[in-house]
Amino acid sequence: MSELGFGLSLASIPFYVVGFVGNVLVIRIVHKTREMHTPTNYLLASMAISDAITIVLWPLYFFEFAKFVCKVVVLIEISIVVSSITITVLAVERYNALLKPFRTGLRLSEDNIKKRIALIWFVSILICLPEFFLNEWSEYYSTCVGAWRLHMNYPSKIYVVINTILSSYIPLAVVCYCYGSLIWGLYFTNTVCPETDEDRSSEKRKLVTTFLLVTVGFFIANTPTAIFYTGVASGLPVETNSKLYYDVLLVIDFVFVSSFCFNPIIYAFRTKNFREGFRRTISCRKPPQQNEIS
Repeated sequence: MSELGFGLSLASIPFYVVGFVGNVLVIRIVHKTREMHTPTNYLLASMAISDAITIVLWPLYFFEFAKFVCKVVVLIEISIVVSSITITVLAVERYNALLKPFRTGLRLSEDNIKKRIALIWFVSILICLPEFFLNEWSEYYSTCVGAWRLHMNYPSKIYVVINTILSSYIPLAVVCYCYGSLIWGLYFTNTVCPETDEDRSSEKRKLVTTFLLVTVGFFIANTPTAIFYTGVASGLPVETNSKLYYDVLLVIDFVFVSSFCFNPIIYAFRTKNFREGFRRTISCRKPPQQNEIS
């Protein structure tokens, strides 16, 4: 491992710890608090599970020491796609709830949320299934080769392009459109949460801040990774300067994995009920009767 890789590995430790603890708390709060058993919170818990899996298994990318690791890391990719699709579903749900309140066909409910979550995981597994066959151990490079590597064969390159379109570019476009429309409705057309008093104005500012954080965070975490691997799959001259591209990849991966500790902060702990749930968990208090956070 290079000095840069070692330094970024050490710098990642606080993000791993905060991200893992934060996501486990989200799962525990939703599981233990009956009042938190709502469609939105179930989605957040599902995403917390996928993020926790990613955080636990991510170090395997730095220690690819055996053939079986080449297959195990596919679980990371599945979890990443689950998070990406879940963030997109949350964006669409909030868009419909605030801008299209009478469009009930796409709304999440107690009746369909479990099927939607199962569908998210199924689609994610389906998207990542080819990686089980593409990822192989290379004696020449003494590491895994295949999808999401600097050294990819032609089938892996085709797969990476298709995967980034499905799990990065399309979700990025949908998230930006949904939250961009909400911000436009909040500030410019005044069709979302029209200001009638100070409380509504404060709610409006909080909504805008959350939308901006989500959009910017998702954009910063996913765009560099998608562009980099699309470039590698499209024929960037990796072989001519492999050290430079490896260092760039380390930085991009560091930014990407750091985002998983911010998801519970942005989506959960900015809301009153989750903050109260966190305090109850720490102090071992029983939950009071509350409504949904959304």
